[in-house]
Amino acid sequence: MKNKLLYIGLTLLISIAIAGCNYLEKQPDDMKTDDMIWSSRVETEKYLYNVYSQIPAASLQQNDPWLGCSDECDLTWNVYPTYNINLGNWNPSTSFYTKWGNYYRAIRASFVFENNVDKCPELSNDLKTQYKAEAKFLRGFYYWYIIRQYGPAVLITKATQVDEDWNSYSRAPLDECVTYICQMMDEAETGLPLTWNDNKVWLGKPTKVACKAIKAEALLLAASPQWNGNTEYADFKNKDGKLLASTTYDENKWKKAAAAALEVINLSTSAGIKLYKNNENGDGTAFNPYKSVRDAIIKNWNCEVIFGRSQALADQNGWAVHASPGPNNLGGVGPTQRVVDAFYMKNGRTIDDPQSGYVETGFSTAGDDNWNPQNLNLTTDRVKMIAAIRSGDAWGHWPGDWNMYANREPRFYASILYNKRVIPQLTDDVVKRNYYSSNTTAAKQQDGYGRVELYYGGISRSSGSYTFYPRTGYLVLKNVDPQANMRDRVYSTPHCEIFIRYAKILLNYIEALNEYDPNNSDIAKYWNMIRERAGIPGVFDVYPAIKGNKEQQREFILRERQIELCFETDRYFTTRRRWLAHTPDTGNDNDVYRKYGEGGRFWGMNINGGATTTNSFAYTGFYTRTAFETRVFEKKMYLFPIPQTEVEKGTALVQNPWW
Repeated sequence: MKNKLLYIGLTLLISIAIAGCNYLEKQPDDMKTDDMIWSSRVETEKYLYNVYSQIPAASLQQNDPWLGCSDECDLTWNVYPTYNINLGNWNPSTSFYTKWGNYYRAIRASFVFENNVDKCPELSNDLKTQYKAEAKFLRGFYYWYIIRQYGPAVLITKATQVDEDWNSYSRAPLDECVTYICQMMDEAETGLPLTWNDNKVWLGKPTKVACKAIKAEALLLAASPQWNGNTEYADFKNKDGKLLASTTYDENKWKKAAAAALEVINLSTSAGIKLYKNNENGDGTAFNPYKSVRDAIIKNWNCEVIFGRSQALADQNGWAVHASPGPNNLGGVGPTQRVVDAFYMKNGRTIDDPQSGYVETGFSTAGDDNWNPQNLNLTTDRVKMIAAIRSGDAWGHWPGDWNMYANREPRFYASILYNKRVIPQLTDDVVKRNYYSSNTTAAKQQDGYGRVELYYGGISRSSGSYTFYPRTGYLVLKNVDPQANMRDRVYSTPHCEIFIRYAKILLNYIEALNEYDPNNSDIAKYWNMIRERAGIPGVFDVYPAIKGNKEQQREFILRERQIELCFETDRYFTTRRRWLAHTPDTGNDNDVYRKYGEGGRFWGMNINGGATTTNSFAYTGFYTRTAFETRVFEKKMYLFPIPQTEVEKGTALVQNPWW
């Protein structure tokens, strides 16, 4: 380097990103000199922490495309890029979620840090080793995020010079990128601890387990149909003719992905990482599947977290505001009917199974077994009942709920806020709860419980001075803390963002294993662990005929991912790496039950059906499957386009297919 080095601060990175600078150009060098940075422990650590700064939100962020552009969710607001992306109104010159430049600036900074940290006299040798390992992890992590979003990356594997000839840098094949990510994770692992449990100040830094988990994620992507034998990428080449995607299927890639996931599983045992269960983690009560699946997301740094980040309170609260119903909240993060239909019944069967007990229409005459476990009087014990709902002791459908939502599995109730359901994230003040209930002649529902009114004319259709509501007729409940008070926006204790949790690794393992060894006993072993925690029977206990059938098991494994990891960004990437996102809408009536496809009609409830009865929840017109949007999805949308400004600045850089 020259006499002065880049000092990357968060503010600087943001300002550069806004300015749209080239990912390879030299950064401003008039801020701090080498001596100022590398002679001070404080300044050296600041530099490292700012290499971390380009890690985006983990999940459940309304400004990211991974939810609103997936088949599981709709965002009401047209101010977010997801609105135009879903309508096909974007191109390489559109500035929608252009992370390419940010990631490369951070990658360059990781080399600068690694090459200079040894100069700092105030750091011990052990810390220098650890910090260099963190820099390598971050480098691999950013490349992992690049290939997820953009496909094959420009591999920068060493510190670059200011006068580098960037026109000679072309994209590397996807498999080479994955190999480099695995190399970075292997090298980083040697300098990192198993856990940070003995130094909780550093929770959020990578560990050995996190390194193996990112490696497993990358190998699963490489093994999947998008990149493993996809002949539709036959023309995806550099300008010199080098093929960037494998068009020849290789079963061994699935074996590598499975082996990598199993390494995570085995090491997790030593690190104390496992599926979160309420009765094993300080709850003090009997096992409760609803509490367990709910709290696996909202309990801070619980035993299931493999890699996460201490969440900024504003981000966490922002999600709660956007997902909670109005008034006083923005209430517009809407699950689609597709994900609602995906959840199992409590007997572990799919809703289209004649033996499931599923009923599409009408109102339930009885409540779930768990809706009122203390047999409380709904009038005299109102406060106790609300407390039981918020704590998770009471859950499941109530008498009089629409049958579509009756007798579903615990994960459904932990994830979906449906019409008429009591809103958990409100105080037990019955007066304040009445704020969320209609009291007109046509709808006198102020009984102190505060149920969500998503029909036309309902209270939850109003959000202060705005009118925001879910176009699907549902709201996401997952990751909204029930102990918050969203009437007054008084929030509960912050919880960490989760990038990877243990359940995902188990699902990665059984998915990869199924592709080359569908009779392997580990499939049932680890699959049943997830379903047992979810409170439903093992899949082969319910459907023994599918055992050993690769195609049938695959469909159920993908469904399990869809349910277990819903609203955690996994669905977006799964449908793309499995090459399922372009599944067409045929226009037939049965397509209302279509399981895949990011284009065509998307369905929810009839939110424009008004309520005129004395009890508005008794209005059946709301509960009609209705298309809320027709989306556009073309095969080019499997990958984000590289920003056109970047393509024009590097003559060797080719654009993604079909853009």
